[in-house]
Amino acid sequence: MRYLPLDEIKEGMFLARSIFGEDGRTLLAKGAKLTKGYLQKLQVLNYTHLFIGDRKEDLDFKDPINEQIYSQAIGAVREIFLDAAKQQTLEFKTVLDVVDFMVDEVMDEDLLYNIFDLRNHDNYTYLHSVSVGTIATIMGKNWGLGRSDLKELAAGALLHDIGKMCVAGPILKKEGLLTKQEYEQMCFHPKYGFELLRSAPGVSLLSAHVAYQHHEREDGSGYPRGLAEDQIHLYAKIVMAADSYDAMTSGRRYSRTLWSHEALAQLAADVPEKYDPEIITLLAQSVALYPIGSVVLLNNLEVGLVTDVNRADIKIEFLTGEAKGQIVALAPNALLKIVRRLS
Repeated sequence: MRYLPLDEIKEGMFLARSIFGEDGRTLLAKGAKLTKGYLQKLQVLNYTHLFIGDRKEDLDFKDPINEQIYSQAIGAVREIFLDAAKQQTLEFKTVLDVVDFMVDEVMDEDLLYNIFDLRNHDNYTYLHSVSVGTIATIMGKNWGLGRSDLKELAAGALLHDIGKMCVAGPILKKEGLLTKQEYEQMCFHPKYGFELLRSAPGVSLLSAHVAYQHHEREDGSGYPRGLAEDQIHLYAKIVMAADSYDAMTSGRRYSRTLWSHEALAQLAADVPEKYDPEIITLLAQSVALYPIGSVVLLNNLEVGLVTDVNRADIKIEFLTGEAKGQIVALAPNALLKIVRRLS
C-alpha cells in the first residue's frame, strides 16, 4: 500500500483505504478499482492523496479502529455538532456509545496510530475530531488509564471542538489566516464547548474540561484562561498534544502539511514551554514515526515502502536494488535504518 498524490494515481489501481463523507457514509470503499470517473470526481471534491494498492495483499492491514466504528464516530460527531450549531437540545447517547466501542478496540490491541485520514475541507472538522479521539485514547491506554478513565478522555477528545459550533459561520469557513478580531472570537470556542458539555447527561465534568483546556499551554500562553503546568488536567494535556499533531499532519490549507516525524520533532522543540515533556514522549510512543504507506530512503541508499508498523519494528518492502520485493523488519537497534521519508 502506498500513499500517493492524486495526480500520480493511474486508472486500474485499487483503493486501499475507504473514503468517508462528512456524515460518515462511505463514498468509495476499500478495494474499489479506480476509474477515470472516480479520479475526476475525487479531484472535484478536493482530495489530494489516496492510499493505493497494486495487489490484493496491499489491502490487508489493520486500522487503529475498524471502519464500521470509524464511520459511526464521524456520523455521531457530525450530528451533535450540527445540533449545537442550531442551538437544539443535544443528545449525547450516540457519541457515548461510540466511545464505548472505541475504548474496547484500543483496550484489546497493542497498536500505534499508523495511518492518516483522507480528508477534504467539507469533512475536516468531523474527521479531525475522530482522529484526535483515536490518538488520545491510544495515548491514555499507554499512560495506564483504566477503562472508565479512558471513556472520559475519549469523550472529551471526540467533543473537544464542539464549541466551534457557537462561533460565527464565516469565521469557521474562512480560508487562510484569521484577522485579530476573528481570532479573538475563535478563542472563545473552548469556553463555549465547556458550557455545552458541563451539564450534559452522561458526560463527565472532566470530559467537559478537556474542551475547556485543550488550547492552554504549559507556560500560560494559551487560551482562554492562561492556565499553566499543574493547573491543566492530564486529559487536556493529552488532547492538546493529539490535537496539535493531527492539525500539523492533516493538510490545513493555510499551512504546510507535515510528515509524522516532522510534526513530532516540532512538538518536541516546543517542550517544556508549550507542552508537557512526558506527554510529548507519550505521543511519540503512540503514533508511528513513519506510517504505513510511507516511501523512505534507507542508509544503504535503497528505497523502501513501509508496509507495517508496531512497537517492536517497522516492516519495509524494498522498492529498489537486488532485494527488490523482499520485506525486512527494522528493529530499533538494526544496522539498516531509515534516513528520511521521500513521499
